[in-house]
Amino acid sequence: MARILVIEDDPVIGANVCDFLQRRGHACDYAGDGYLGLALAVRQAPELVVLDLNLPRLDGLEWCRRFRNELHEDAPVIMLTARDELDDKLAGFDAGADDYLVKPFELPELAVRVEALLRRAQGRALTGVIVAGRIRIDREARSVRVDDLELRLPPKPLRLLELLAERPDKVFSRETLERAIWGEDAFRDEALRTLVAATRRAFAQAGSTLDPIETLHGHGYRLRTQ
Repeated sequence: MARILVIEDDPVIGANVCDFLQRRGHACDYAGDGYLGLALAVRQAPELVVLDLNLPRLDGLEWCRRFRNELHEDAPVIMLTARDELDDKLAGFDAGADDYLVKPFELPELAVRVEALLRRAQGRALTGVIVAGRIRIDREARSVRVDDLELRLPPKPLRLLELLAERPDKVFSRETLERAIWGEDAFRDEALRTLVAATRRAFAQAGSTLDPIETLHGHGYRLRTQ
């Protein structure tokens, strides 16, 4: 059982999600706006957050940034959005979300993603430093250095970079990366492609000239270190 915080301004959707999660054995707290959700996050210390993007008073992107940067919480966040646009998905990853679901969605699909993220969050924390060419990853500090630049990547782009950097000469198939990041039984659709784009954009926004991920069409992805 996990404590899950649901932040959704539509009370019908919020009630349905909470009822469904509670029937699966989880404890569920509900907030109808961003500020109340932030207060509940401080008080209840959720193990996972289901977060609507379009919230009154404090939108989902800003909520997620504060959750990560001010509260320093690393609990997984699933963002709910009515917009199936690449820019919206990239913005969610940039803000610190771990996954996203496009409305309308089926509750069993939400359950699969919740369980996959909880399993990964409850796993053993990784420590140590990975060095691959120009890239240096400090797992404990959750930071990345490229040449003289320091990057603070959101959780999922950081996890993707770690996987690729552990075997910098290996070409990882899409299926291998999806299983490693989201679990065996998660529905992925375009999530991996969006995550790759978010990771590349984080490097570019930090001022790095390195495109860290090479796409080999029909084969998969590989770390680019130079």
